[in-house]
Amino acid sequence: MADFLTQVALVALGVVLVLSPETLVENVDFGVSPKLSDFLIAIPVGMVAFTGIDTISNMAEEARDYAKTVPRAMSGVVVAVMTISLTLPAVALSAMPVEDGRTLLALGPEEGGFADNPVLGVVQNLRLGSLEPAAEIYVGLLAATILLVATNAGLIGLSRLSYSMGQYRQLPERLRRLHPRFRTPYVAIIVFGTLACVTILPGQAEFLGTVYAFGAMLGFTMAHASVIALRFTQPDVERPYRSPWNVRIRGAEVPVTAVLGGLGTGAAFVVVTVLNVETLITGGLWIAMGIATYVVYRRRQGLTLRETNKIVMPKPVVEHEVEYESVLVAIEDTNYSGEAVVTAARLAARRRRGIHVLVTISVPPNVPIDTAMPEQEARAQAAIESARVRGGRRVTGYWEKVRPGQAGRRITEEAREINARAIVMTLPPRRTGSSLFGKTVETVLADRPCRVIIDSSSAMEASGAAA
Repeated sequence: MADFLTQVALVALGVVLVLSPETLVENVDFGVSPKLSDFLIAIPVGMVAFTGIDTISNMAEEARDYAKTVPRAMSGVVVAVMTISLTLPAVALSAMPVEDGRTLLALGPEEGGFADNPVLGVVQNLRLGSLEPAAEIYVGLLAATILLVATNAGLIGLSRLSYSMGQYRQLPERLRRLHPRFRTPYVAIIVFGTLACVTILPGQAEFLGTVYAFGAMLGFTMAHASVIALRFTQPDVERPYRSPWNVRIRGAEVPVTAVLGGLGTGAAFVVVTVLNVETLITGGLWIAMGIATYVVYRRRQGLTLRETNKIVMPKPVVEHEVEYESVLVAIEDTNYSGEAVVTAARLAARRRRGIHVLVTISVPPNVPIDTAMPEQEARAQAAIESARVRGGRRVTGYWEKVRPGQAGRRITEEAREINARAIVMTLPPRRTGSSLFGKTVETVLADRPCRVIIDSSSAMEASGAAA
């Protein structure tokens, strides 16, 4: 958000201080500046700006109302990218116009240009006066932060994709192996992170940009084709959101947006390969290595190339017959307290109510929500069995995986679903810098549908042990 607002501020200042439509028109000498080949190859490279949209789909499983929020977020990203992509370059070319076929935006730092940091060039040429030094420092710090955030987003996508492909036996099993403590596919992160570091060592940023555009355009084209194919192969599958402008062909509703998008990205893919031989060779080798790895691995697994084969994950033991108007015992990340169950049993005994135990297991955001976590799952099931021993036959329970910070919301939802008469929770161990109750308890207290009773015995025992 800070990056977007900064660019909006630069555009606003640029419109007031330097924007000149006459200069923009004079900058263009089509066929010379820019050359036709440069103009065509800039299209797929520019489309790389939209690759962040796939991050939204990666986070779709964490959205509360994904049918509305995900399309809304994608629309917002498209509008934001289009707005900045059209206005900021206009300001930049007004501040650093083309002279004799050259602009400072295209020159390297050794020639006094800003090809490596165009936003800094905009700041230095806006004639900000005494504010310029502070603005330069701010832009530099913001750029470093953006790179860090972008790297983290790349690692999140890498983690999820490698784990998911491993689940479907499209990558070797070792690559999806999870770290015993952090529960992330650390082998895949190390392998592909090392490859990324090696590729940037030569410092060929322009070449890497075209190779990235090669992969992005091919991926986008295949995604559009897949959307169209699924409308024919799985026409009746539930789709919470359907893109507008569908045309019925052979009984299937084909989205016009996917057709146009596929043609556009496909054309851009052809351009980036035809006009850049190095990109064609590198991309071709990249695809050939991937296909060879896939074929060899599938053959060794005794699977056909087109067969869908997902690794079977153990399902939690869930008791669905929850007694209505039970007392809900909420346990976060196996922070089990026998006293909480005893408290719930006393409340339930007054009016012969049932006791329902919900254990939430936090799953790191960079792996799928259904990731196998044997140790945590076993401890959660042990907590439920212990609650049955203490509470008797009227105790039901199950464990459920949630994202970090979502346990409180899930607990309140469960309480509403069973019309719980009370929620019994355990006070979490006090952590440095955190509040007394912790985020989960505070969320439940803020949105409580019934009485909330907090048992502090385990926290007091932990404090005494620490002392």
